[in-house]
Amino acid sequence: MLRNMSIGARMSVLVLAAAGGVLCLIAGYGAHRSRLVLKDELEAKARALGAATAFHIEVVERSVAKTAEGLAMAVSALPLQPAEVDDLLRRVVETNAEVFGSAAAFEPGVFGPKDPGTAHYAMARSGGVVLKNLAEGGYAYETQDWYVLPKELKRPVWSEPYFDKGGGDILMATYSVPVWFRDGRFMGVVTCDVSLAWLSKELTSLPLGEQGYAFLISKIGTLIAHPTRQFIMNESIFSLAEERQDLALRDLGRRMIRGESGFVPFRSFTTRKDSYLAFSPIPSTGWSLGVVFYKDIITAKVNALGRTQLALGLLGILLLLVLVLWISRSITKPLKELDAATRVLASGDLDTPLTIPSGDDEVVHLSSSFEAMRLDLKKHMADLQATTAARERVSRELQIAHNIQMSLVPRTFPPFLGREDFEIFAVLDPAREIGGDLYDFLLLDPFHLCVIIGDVSGKGIPAALFMAVTRSFLRAFLREEPDPAAALARLNEELASQGDTNMFVTLFCTIIDLRTGEARFTNGGHNPPYLLRAGGALESVPLIGGIVVGAIPGMPYKSGAFQLAPGDVLVLYTDGVTEAEDQAGGFFGEERAEAELRTLQGRSAEELVRALRGKVAAFAEGAQQSDDITIMAFKYLGAK
Repeated sequence: MLRNMSIGARMSVLVLAAAGGVLCLIAGYGAHRSRLVLKDELEAKARALGAATAFHIEVVERSVAKTAEGLAMAVSALPLQPAEVDDLLRRVVETNAEVFGSAAAFEPGVFGPKDPGTAHYAMARSGGVVLKNLAEGGYAYETQDWYVLPKELKRPVWSEPYFDKGGGDILMATYSVPVWFRDGRFMGVVTCDVSLAWLSKELTSLPLGEQGYAFLISKIGTLIAHPTRQFIMNESIFSLAEERQDLALRDLGRRMIRGESGFVPFRSFTTRKDSYLAFSPIPSTGWSLGVVFYKDIITAKVNALGRTQLALGLLGILLLLVLVLWISRSITKPLKELDAATRVLASGDLDTPLTIPSGDDEVVHLSSSFEAMRLDLKKHMADLQATTAARERVSRELQIAHNIQMSLVPRTFPPFLGREDFEIFAVLDPAREIGGDLYDFLLLDPFHLCVIIGDVSGKGIPAALFMAVTRSFLRAFLREEPDPAAALARLNEELASQGDTNMFVTLFCTIIDLRTGEARFTNGGHNPPYLLRAGGALESVPLIGGIVVGAIPGMPYKSGAFQLAPGDVLVLYTDGVTEAEDQAGGFFGEERAEAELRTLQGRSAEELVRALRGKVAAFAEGAQQSDDITIMAFKYLGAK
């Protein structure tokens, strides 16, 4: 779409898009950083507020604990009369605003066999302090947790919050201290009660406003203070987590009752709003305080800042648009004039000169360059016609050379009609139009077949000509020399005498007796062929050494021999097979070639050659062929 616009329109769109992108990036980063800063400030405030509130509750509860412990010392140290006990309890309640009630409960029978047990209790009411005996009215104080736990544990204990029916008749938590006679006998328990309504009032007074709220849980997770009153003593943080299937809330509850502190994302119990929770422990009771802040206080401020930034950004973009349109017009006007002139040039009119505007800017330079290009094009058009004709001539000559080269190797299979004692098949794939590989075979007489494969150094026309000369000489020498080593030695002398060519050829030549399967061979630096036995075994033709042919005059060549049995296959190849590369530059290699050949046992000569060539092509996966590939297979069937 942009390509169909004029330069001015495209410049305007791209500049505005870039500016808008930068604006969005800056605004997004600013909003992100603002959220982080506000969150950090909120976290610091929440942590400080939670810790301060928890510390305040801790101080109050420690004060209550100290009061109860002092009361226990007074009761155990002095033999008090009932009236004196009541007076002592009244003073405790009157002088400690945080203490709702205080009790002195004595063990039944402790003051004599007929002593039924007495539990003096003083509690705060609107009219003052009310005294009562908890042993009256069926209130079995000696079975209450606040009495039994300190007695059995022999230490002061904060009770779990509970509703004290028959006692204070309110939700409370009690700090109980066991009292002992000087001789170690258990006397009873003195207590100080804290009203949970007082705790709720303390939490409500926190400076949270509409931003959040606070709650308090006991050491087993029970909600003992919360803005939603029906939760108090009826729900725990774990029951709410189970109801909502909220694993995160369950893990949070575990952290809180373990006495940990922290600041975490949170979802409100009641509003289900996304929030943050700061929690701190109250060590003396094992309770934990949570302070909740809604995320809305962060997003509201950030959204307001974002709207302001957006308005300023849009105004800036509008001003930038005006500026870009003015700049683009001053640039594109001379370009439009140049465009009209170049259309004439594009139509093929190379004789009409271009108008070059005055000045020294880029448009003037571009016009001058187009004029120079027009003159060069006129010259190159004439040169191109001559070059194209020459290339077409070379291409035709290369195709003719390719056809001539391929005609020099046997192409008709089976080559000898009526022969049932062997099969032979070969393929040659040049890497270029013309290659340097060769293969050949000829019947020296009705019972002896000569098989040849070779690879000329280099590629192209020189290699093809050298291959043709090599084939002609070798055929002539093999008809005169019954020993392949002697024929190869004569060929070496002949080719080496033409030393100014700096070329050589690797050759493998063998003469096979078709009556017995005996083969005599020589090797001039070529890859040793393979023998694929009828039984499935794979062998290499014995190594006898031998230098490449045509490099150094006077070099001797050795003869070797091997035996073919009916069904055996002689597989000959050039290094274009093992050095074939895949897309990653890996080689096909000898090990892979041997593994593939073992799978081709029992195939005909043609099937084996085509299958191996297919394996090499599949390995290359379309990679450019770097060397000529030649494969030939001779299968001995035995004398018929």
